[in-house]
Amino acid sequence: MESSNPSVTALQKAQDITSRWADGELGAEEAQHALKSVFDHWQPADATTEAEQVAESSLAAARIAFQDWQQRGENCEELVTQLRWILDPSKDGVTDPALNVYAPHRSE
Repeated sequence: MESSNPSVTALQKAQDITSRWADGELGAEEAQHALKSVFDHWQPADATTEAEQVAESSLAAARIAFQDWQQRGENCEELVTQLRWILDPSKDGVTDPALNVYAPHRSE
């Protein structure tokens, strides 16, 4: 379920990369390059729907966390945990399927 909105698409890519990194499908270096590419190419736009607004705020927060982590160069597991939480709109009660395509599914 791809959206034509660049922010929703970027959020889906970031969720996919983060989930694959957490699951061990991607190595740390590969995941970091992929996330950097997503964040470098993503430009916030005028959000017209709730899904777009949520995608933009999630991406902005994830980009800040990622850039901060790059400067500190600390624990990869901590970054993955932070990104999974930031990129999961269900934490804010948003259940739009377009925003949760690749999000980690919680059993709680």
